[in-house]
Amino acid sequence: MTAQQPLRWGATLLTTLLLGTAMASPASAQADSLTVVVTDEAKSLDPCDTDLSNNSRVLRNNVTETLVNLDPANGAVLPSLATEWSQVDDLTWEFKLREGVMFHDGTPFDAAAVAAALIRAQSPDLGCEVANADLKGVVFTPEVVDPLTLRISTDIVEPILPNKMASLDIGSPSTPADAKTRAPIGTGPYTLAAWNEGQSVVLAGFDGYWGDKPAIANVNIFWRAESAVRAAMVDTGEAQIAFEIAPQDATTANDYAYLNAETSLLRIDQAIAPLDDKRVREALNLAIDRDGLIGTVFHAGAQKAMQVVLPSVFGYNPNIPVWTYDPERSRALLEQARADGVAVDTEIVLYGRIGIYPNSSESLEAIQAMLLDAGFNVRLEMMETNPWLAKLIKPWEGTRQPSILQSQIDNTQGDAVFTLPNRFTTDGNTSTTVDTALDALIANASKATGEERQKLFQEAFKVIAVDDINIVPLFHMVTSARIAPSITYVPDVQAGNELKLKSITYR
Repeated sequence: MTAQQPLRWGATLLTTLLLGTAMASPASAQADSLTVVVTDEAKSLDPCDTDLSNNSRVLRNNVTETLVNLDPANGAVLPSLATEWSQVDDLTWEFKLREGVMFHDGTPFDAAAVAAALIRAQSPDLGCEVANADLKGVVFTPEVVDPLTLRISTDIVEPILPNKMASLDIGSPSTPADAKTRAPIGTGPYTLAAWNEGQSVVLAGFDGYWGDKPAIANVNIFWRAESAVRAAMVDTGEAQIAFEIAPQDATTANDYAYLNAETSLLRIDQAIAPLDDKRVREALNLAIDRDGLIGTVFHAGAQKAMQVVLPSVFGYNPNIPVWTYDPERSRALLEQARADGVAVDTEIVLYGRIGIYPNSSESLEAIQAMLLDAGFNVRLEMMETNPWLAKLIKPWEGTRQPSILQSQIDNTQGDAVFTLPNRFTTDGNTSTTVDTALDALIANASKATGEERQKLFQEAFKVIAVDDINIVPLFHMVTSARIAPSITYVPDVQAGNELKLKSITYR
């Protein structure tokens, strides 16, 4: 490791921390209403699209519910719409369902409704996010035993099937089977009262809810791109909770910092030259001063990432070293590749998403400056959510330019199978990796159990991060929420993709 170089990109970093200006906000809430402000609008409010966090934060356990939930403290499987479950044989699990539950449209909740939701979520014509991620690689076949008993069979061994059911939000049987819906009907404590596109989502308490009624009946969810604006809305009483407050704004006693289960990274499109050369991908990692980013554009509590899951996730490999900052070695690798005829001077686009996390633009401006300093030809393009999703998710349109993509991966389910198949296999919905040996390794790990499962997943993480260098890992993220002193609410590790509205009360 060489001595750390002077931060030549420092001037850029300082100038990019300027704050945006405020914009009009909703009126102050009354005792029976709550206003929450988030970074961006949901892409979809279909129950089968909750793998995307901006969708699930509105729906999950608010409008729609799942058979089971996962304990944020330890990942244990907890009852929800299912009260108990058991394994019948290697390929079959049985779930006993909760009695006395109804959907918002008055339809009784039963095994047929769950079966319909599971079949719908796997429809190739719908392209559901949950099928492309959490249910990927397995065919789940439901069988209605009786109104409150459902069996789910799989085509291969699925040892953690109950955990996967925590990802299946169940909509009413009236949900269209052949099209996405913008009006989800669930069993949760809130109904969707309105989706004012481009402005807000409005939720209203459901009188027929089977569980404890929420303390606050009316919820408005707004989105604002600027951290300073979100924070100010709480200060002025225009909102009671604001998420993703940037480090430079999180300076009050009302700012609550928490580990949010997200790992930030840059996805390398390694199929496109010059990124198809491993030396170039290694040079990318060595050119980034992660220590210099912590406490400036990233939260002071952020932890340098070795891989794309937290150490608490089953399959995490503790033996993968953190990248060091070595711009001289980075330049040398580029020169070696150039000498061998690799077109290292080709323009590489660094795609970023506005508001993906606090200081998202500023972080990429700093990283771009570091890469330029190391000799890369990098152009930064910041995008709103939907065009960024078009770069993230297959199918991709047109000819692809060499690119690296700002992204985050969360895993609150506690097992590497919820991260690896979708993001690092050849047919993964967000994967740029083409590696049949890695595909087989991940497939074998996914159906293994115990120590063998852990060993195979750890090997897969090593292939991704060390052997092939398919990513530029950045940080296990810490973020802040500003919470009005009139509110009782403590964000947990699942807060990045689940806003537990029924747990929030006024003091």
